[in-house]
Amino acid sequence: MIKHILKIIWNQRRSNGWIFAELLVVVGILWVMMDSLLVDKYTYYQPLGFNIDNVYKVQLGVIMPGTSGYVEDSLLITRQGEDVLRLVDNIRQEDKVEEVSLSHVGCVYTENRSWSTLFRADADTFIKAGFRQSTVTPEYFTVLRIKEKEGKELSPLIGQRTGIVISADMERAFYGEKGSARGQFVKYHPDSSDEMLVLAVSGSVRESEYKESIPFFYQIPTREQLLGDIEENQPQAVDCLVRMKPGFRAEDMEALLQGMGDRLTVNNVYVSSVVPLSEMRSQILKSREDNMKKKTALVGFMLINVFFGIIGTFWLRTQARQGEMGLRVALGSNRRQLSRLMNLEGLILLALTIPFLLVFIMNMLYFDMPDTYRLPYTWWRFAATFGGAYLLMAGMITLGIWFPIRKTMKMKPAEALHYE
Repeated sequence: MIKHILKIIWNQRRSNGWIFAELLVVVGILWVMMDSLLVDKYTYYQPLGFNIDNVYKVQLGVIMPGTSGYVEDSLLITRQGEDVLRLVDNIRQEDKVEEVSLSHVGCVYTENRSWSTLFRADADTFIKAGFRQSTVTPEYFTVLRIKEKEGKELSPLIGQRTGIVISADMERAFYGEKGSARGQFVKYHPDSSDEMLVLAVSGSVRESEYKESIPFFYQIPTREQLLGDIEENQPQAVDCLVRMKPGFRAEDMEALLQGMGDRLTVNNVYVSSVVPLSEMRSQILKSREDNMKKKTALVGFMLINVFFGIIGTFWLRTQARQGEMGLRVALGSNRRQLSRLMNLEGLILLALTIPFLLVFIMNMLYFDMPDTYRLPYTWWRFAATFGGAYLLMAGMITLGIWFPIRKTMKMKPAEALHYE
């Protein structure tokens, strides 16, 4: 039967040639759209490595000279960094506060980033690469719910020790797939004698829902280092994150701040504002989500056009052969046999595009056109997009053939012979 269908396709090659070209172009476009959407959706729903529910950023400020409430330097008995730590303790003592942390470039959903090189203390050769870096207090991992790579809490592993915590991606980059980083030593410069202990390995961490995880490390400083960082970068640049206890509502924050009153100011350091991280997330992702909506709308519009285009093509093609189908009915073919013949003819015509599409995909991969950074091009990705495109096309072809065949089966033999 396949041989017979191929002979029919060849005999009608002039009209089938245009249909073949249309199918090839459309299935290629479908594959590109489905592959792009798959990467976006797959990346979006992967774990972020942190949790911002009920987390707020406390923006610190400094009272300037000449402003009401300013304390002269001669009257100060504590360092500015100590004032920040005391202010953090005041916030932590509130009943509705679960935990507070301090960090430098450690706030998520911001454009502030810091990069640094890091080297294994026991290696003869070094990886020439920069890694994302944040200086954080141990409470940071509790506030953002950052877990150890096996899902355990990080705080008990860290305790009050100083050193660094690296992400699982960085562990793989430094020690390979099977190597373990915990308990190892690293340093900022290959010739330096100052080594830092790897206290733990966190799970993979991503910057946002639309980005892939990257190698990351967190430095946990000593108290003196923390005070120095605060004073060097100024309190305004310190990321103070607060996790509220379950049940706390964002609309209650204003009342909480008013209730704390003077405790929100320590000498010249004060709480300037409090912003939910969920609000910061919406702002930082707005452009990406707008682009995603436009992309989804464009794909939907294209699918509608493809849907009606393919159905219309095969509808008209089948309708034009109504006389032939009617004759087959008159000669004894039933609806099932006729439907199988016409569907197989359309599907074989579609199948003939497979080698050409495979060549197209290989060329796209050769020139690195698909996004393989966020999602490697694996067999399951190929099967999902390639198979999905052809299943959609097959469904449209079948639907385009079904109605004319149904109409043909109602023809009387005399009418069918008249068509022929």
